[in-house]
Amino acid sequence: MKHLSLIILILFVVSCGKTQESLRIYMWIGNIPQDIYDDFEKETGIKIIEDAMSSNEEVYTKVKANPTGYDIITPSLDYAEIMVKEGLIAQFDKAQIPNFTNIDQNILKHIESIDPNNDYIVPFAFGPTIIAYDKTKVSNDIKGFEIFSNSTYKRRMLLLNDMRGVIGPALLLSGYELGESSDKAMAEVSELITIWKKNILRFDSDSFQLAYANGEVDIVQGFLGTIVPHLSPEKFSNTVFVVPDKGGTMWTDNFVILKDSPNKTAAMKFINFIHRPDIYARIITYISGLSLNVPARELITIESPVLYEELDRLEMIKAIDKDALIIHSRVWENIHAQ
Repeated sequence: MKHLSLIILILFVVSCGKTQESLRIYMWIGNIPQDIYDDFEKETGIKIIEDAMSSNEEVYTKVKANPTGYDIITPSLDYAEIMVKEGLIAQFDKAQIPNFTNIDQNILKHIESIDPNNDYIVPFAFGPTIIAYDKTKVSNDIKGFEIFSNSTYKRRMLLLNDMRGVIGPALLLSGYELGESSDKAMAEVSELITIWKKNILRFDSDSFQLAYANGEVDIVQGFLGTIVPHLSPEKFSNTVFVVPDKGGTMWTDNFVILKDSPNKTAAMKFINFIHRPDIYARIITYISGLSLNVPARELITIESPVLYEELDRLEMIKAIDKDALIIHSRVWENIHAQ
């Protein structure tokens, strides 16, 4: 009888000490509202622990140093490609993510050269890198990045502090491809961005949305989902959102499951949950972005300030080879040092 009581006591202690299943996610700041995480926990019992990422370089460095620290990360396509090639990413089971079929096939086509069978990368968010301007302050009908060469708006403009986001458009405007790194191309790009630098207030990837919203600048390069939530109704109505006619680039942020994740099944449950049309529509409404989940588009009540058709003329930012990356980095550092 004493042995039975002891067994019952041990079982009670073990059951009381059982920890809740959790999922560690490294997500771009402010992309998923807390109530979405709460609903996932209610449905599955799995608790989400989110760390906020502010750059691809940051997440790459952390994953290389501690490959078991997270289950899901959300890199942009160029860094997702690098990590797939380096064997850091797990292959997912499509049968466990049936909502994958909701993703726009046009977006998946951009990923085919990296992930031909859609085994490693699940797009989460996408959009153009846009130019926003206040039509009450700017007389020009802005079409693209040429505006940053116009000294009329000197120190009233911002460009992102993003090497690929600035060098990419400069390359395209100069007639080159995004991965070009020849001496001739780099000289032309450096000269063009140096002109832009003289006219902008600063390079800024941290507070560009606030600088535009509060009137510190009148023209800004950025992202819809980052700029729009900070605008007053009046400021929004006075803002023109431009998908550049030349030199425009497009991005995707993507779910990938780390190869050494201890919670791969839970990770796939979460990704499938996010791509459920009703859930995804809530996220896009929250971030004021564009939906790459096709069925969710019917559920989104906000009107996008840009058209999906406008994205057809954009180039997707993908990884470039290491030699080109080194050269681009050197050019970018030199521009900043001037």
